[in-house]
Amino acid sequence: MESTTDLPRRRFLQGSALGAVAALSLQGRAPRRILIEAAREPNVRRRLAERELLRGLGHLRLGAEARLAGSKAEARSDDLWIGLRLEPEKFGNPEAYSIAAEPGGVTLSAAGEQALLYAVFDFLERQGAFFGIDGESYPLEPARGLVLPPPNRPWNGTPRFAVRGLLPWPDFLNCITVYNEEDFRAYFESMLRMRFNTFGVHVYSGANQWAESYLSFEFAGVGHLAFLDTTATNRWGYLPQRTSRFTMGAAQFYDGEVFGADAMRRARDPWEEAERTRQLWRDAFAYAQRLGIRTGVGFEPYQIPDEIWRALPPEAKPAQIPGPGAGARFDVESVTARDLLEARLGQLLAAYPDIDYVWLWEDEGMNWASQKSGAPLSVTPFLQAHDFLRRHAPGKHLVVSGWGGVARHFESFHKRLPMDIIFTCLSDNLGWDPVHEVFGKLEGRERWPIPWLEDDPAMWLPQFHVHRFESDMNRAAAFGCQGLLGIHWRHRIVDPTAGFQARCSWEDRPSPADYFPAYARTQAAGERAARLANVLADADRDRKLLCTFTGEFKDGHAQTHEFSGDYGEAFAFWNKYAPESAVAESQKQVATELRRLANATQSVAERERVEYLAGHVEFLVPYTEAWTLAHRLHGVLEAAGELKKSGRGDEAREKVRKDGIPLWLRLAPEVRRAMLIFQRIVATRNDQGALASMHDKFVRLALVRLRLSMKEYLGELPPETEKLFGQVTQPDTEAPQRLIVPTRPSMLAPGEKVRVLIIAPGPAEVDRVSLHTRRRGSDHWQSTPARLLGRRTYEATLGPLGPGSELLDYYVSANGEKLVAPADAPRAGYIITIT
Repeated sequence: MESTTDLPRRRFLQGSALGAVAALSLQGRAPRRILIEAAREPNVRRRLAERELLRGLGHLRLGAEARLAGSKAEARSDDLWIGLRLEPEKFGNPEAYSIAAEPGGVTLSAAGEQALLYAVFDFLERQGAFFGIDGESYPLEPARGLVLPPPNRPWNGTPRFAVRGLLPWPDFLNCITVYNEEDFRAYFESMLRMRFNTFGVHVYSGANQWAESYLSFEFAGVGHLAFLDTTATNRWGYLPQRTSRFTMGAAQFYDGEVFGADAMRRARDPWEEAERTRQLWRDAFAYAQRLGIRTGVGFEPYQIPDEIWRALPPEAKPAQIPGPGAGARFDVESVTARDLLEARLGQLLAAYPDIDYVWLWEDEGMNWASQKSGAPLSVTPFLQAHDFLRRHAPGKHLVVSGWGGVARHFESFHKRLPMDIIFTCLSDNLGWDPVHEVFGKLEGRERWPIPWLEDDPAMWLPQFHVHRFESDMNRAAAFGCQGLLGIHWRHRIVDPTAGFQARCSWEDRPSPADYFPAYARTQAAGERAARLANVLADADRDRKLLCTFTGEFKDGHAQTHEFSGDYGEAFAFWNKYAPESAVAESQKQVATELRRLANATQSVAERERVEYLAGHVEFLVPYTEAWTLAHRLHGVLEAAGELKKSGRGDEAREKVRKDGIPLWLRLAPEVRRAMLIFQRIVATRNDQGALASMHDKFVRLALVRLRLSMKEYLGELPPETEKLFGQVTQPDTEAPQRLIVPTRPSMLAPGEKVRVLIIAPGPAEVDRVSLHTRRRGSDHWQSTPARLLGRRTYEATLGPLGPGSELLDYYVSANGEKLVAPADAPRAGYIITIT
């Protein structure tokens, strides 16, 4: 008897380029033209579906003209017709669709306009496209033909989870905290192509000025300090630094002394910060709604800023101000607490009228406390919020959420809270614990687990979690969960896992063994793609790279170590552990294999893609060595400290001179090696943030603070130490000259415009930085000089566009087009779909 557990994988294989379906030909000939059915009076999403299909077919480089056509009567015998149909009566699910072969072509049929978009993206994925958070990638080699379903065996698309999406976490410099309008637009455009439909976000509003201005509020006659994190702020282990002080040439990646969101950089006071950041999100959420993506925003009802706490009446709070992680900061059963919650909810809804979900979060400190003690949570705020939304915003849905610890309260909450409240939470212990079994005990309630695409104790490290995600998603489906979101900070380097989440959110899904080759074919060409797939799959499955999980469980929970925890000082070499030697060796092997692949690439585009992956893994090798050396040096300093305390100062000095200095002389070159590897692959705004974080923490701690520690014992550092410091902080004179477009907008409506930033890092200054645009079908490129913002950053504007074309090609250049981005422009550039 056939195993039903293999059926999704078999269906996927049958309908992909990996299966036995041959590339389409008509009487042995490739089609002369590919005609896409265009509606006479399409609305926005129908028009978008038509044009996104046209866009994707162009990326495939089939050798046949692709264009829109109003009627099948226009098709000739050697044309291929792609029909787009809305047939809601055929489907029981509003997001379902089918892709069926028919004489002379193929028909994409869907339950609705959003489902038709999903059908288009599924069809393109089966031709080899990869859709990730950072955008789209297509195979580097031209397609030999279209892969179509066999006759009478359509590909059927049905969501495995009705709610599918992402939960980006704002806080660090490598995440949406530093986003501007163009970054959010590109993010939501990517989500749509990934067939995601839900975006959620958590906002901090706690003690010690741990409040983000997205949800600034006023109560009891006062407001509070709130801000977004930049290189000039002091949360999450960051210390304010001018970016011009970044060494090794890193300053050229930033346009001014402060890196962060413009909404924060340009604001003059807390009120303007709040208004600018709220406007940024208002516009972003409205754009998401336009693309069919639902949004939700939430906060921790038990936590409030210190300024608000001081304004509360003494009857509603403890005598002494509670610190972080101390539980509720006020009496949640008080009248004041109810008024406070309603004020926050009202101001949230006024700020973001387009959101679909209001989230209330258990705070992080209470999560860890409840993991150890089962500390109870009051349901009063949730009942009050539910009643408030019923009265003031009945179309909004309440979500109760939190870190993994909140799941321990769900069975009790299930009995005490209305059934239309949605339960969701992060997987415990940074995602290394499986989806909580309580999700299988909440019958009748909507629930969404949130596994971790990456975890923040390993924030600078490459993290591949495809095999773990498969287990989490299978477990969530078995528990009957209706939704699943992925938490993340970065984007391009987590795309291997995010892309898997996206595809496995549908019933017709791949296994990791199917998925890695499909992903690899968009990053490498020829036999190198198969080798890349094997390297990535093995590194993921066998945990060959430095990561958070120790491999051990205690009291039912995964045990973790932090090797680059961006919530603190990250390079925390003073911890009581160091990387395992076996992992240090295995990641060297992975780095070596990826370097061989990068050196064997055959085109500039292939090299850029493989270098990005190789560079992230190669960074691990010197970083791990730097951590190990710093850990040993810390041990020397601790021993010297004990000698000094016991009055043996001369022995302490000699120990640092004899044992400490040689370690630092070995450490400093490893720091430079790690940083230069990373700087050479910086490609996105998130990467810029990671680079800033590394300079603020890794470089500062290893090259500056450890020298100061040694100097305390020696009085003066030896000349060889200071000479080496000067050498390792010099700019990278051998770095390749590059153009970077950190964010690539991909959709514009007529009359809209969007900014494009261009960065030109490298040993030399550049000139004549320009944006080139061309409407699809035209041979003429229009060139516009970019404006210098500062240092090596330039600004150009796409749009406003008038009607008359479906697509706009664009690329950027410098030095008379000796430098271009993307790497193979103008033959293959970036594309704007005109919506």
